[in-house]
Amino acid sequence: MTMSEAIVAAVADEMAADPSVYLIGQDIGVFGGPMQSAKGLWEAFGAQGRVIDAPISEAAMVGTAVGAAMAGSRPIVDLMFAEFLALTMTPLALEGASVAFRTRGQVTVPLVVRAKCGVGPHRGHAESCVGMLMSFPGLKVAMPTTPQDAYSLMRSAIRDANPVVVLEHMSLLHGARAEVDPELVIPLGAAAVRRDGTDLTVVASGLMVQRALRAAAELAKEGVEAEVVDLRSVAPLDVGLARASAERTGALIVVEESWPGSGPAAALCAGLLDTPLGRTGFPVRLLQPPATPVPFAASLETAFVPSVADIAHAARTLRSTMRGTVTA
Repeated sequence: MTMSEAIVAAVADEMAADPSVYLIGQDIGVFGGPMQSAKGLWEAFGAQGRVIDAPISEAAMVGTAVGAAMAGSRPIVDLMFAEFLALTMTPLALEGASVAFRTRGQVTVPLVVRAKCGVGPHRGHAESCVGMLMSFPGLKVAMPTTPQDAYSLMRSAIRDANPVVVLEHMSLLHGARAEVDPELVIPLGAAAVRRDGTDLTVVASGLMVQRALRAAAELAKEGVEAEVVDLRSVAPLDVGLARASAERTGALIVVEESWPGSGPAAALCAGLLDTPLGRTGFPVRLLQPPATPVPFAASLETAFVPSVADIAHAARTLRSTMRGTVTA
């Protein structure tokens, strides 16, 4: 399966297993969803009224889904693109994500919101808004990078008792195919080591994982073995695995496509500094885009997002700095 096909398969399997699961969104009926995000679901479940082709109102879709979830349903909202999440913050984050806190867990909101993000072949709609999402207690955020993770994390998200946003990177959705084990369970909040290494650790999410792996392959030709950690979920964040890897390799680079100042890189660094002495014991380098809107021009977009060459250069620079510190 491709990652997109794996996500649709996960939704279909959960809808088949649980009649309380339904899908609502724009163009998800006979059109098959934006970028085929709901391909085949209308034919399988439309007659049951469980695939709802909604009007253009993101706040209305999420608001009604929050209410339905509180009443016992498990809605999935296909919101098209992550930039539209800003239109849903009141019902999704301020209300839906806080219900369990306000009721001491007596009422929960088992809701999934799907949103495409990141630079991709179709251009535009590249904002991830992940830092904004991570600001709200009770809101979980997953960002799968492989077909298996896409399938397993989507099923975990649908089964979760509280709101989960699944960010689907547009450069990965229709990329490489891979086998998918429908029985494999991957919990939200668990990172994964994609490549073992001994000389430094690169932590990333989304498209940056793929680029980090390519940079690691280049560095290996120079005798530098980089370990690559895929966060998979950015809320909750698996600080423990990232810390253990960096302590083992002695250095850490955090690569993110999201804006600086907030988001996975900032949250990860804050978690790493939560120690008795307030320091990590290993050097940390952040590699992120500048604090500007994502540019539309192809050349500017290429310069905006960290590249394979950028990651490799950051690794070489960090290694050089470490050697200089030791000799001094």
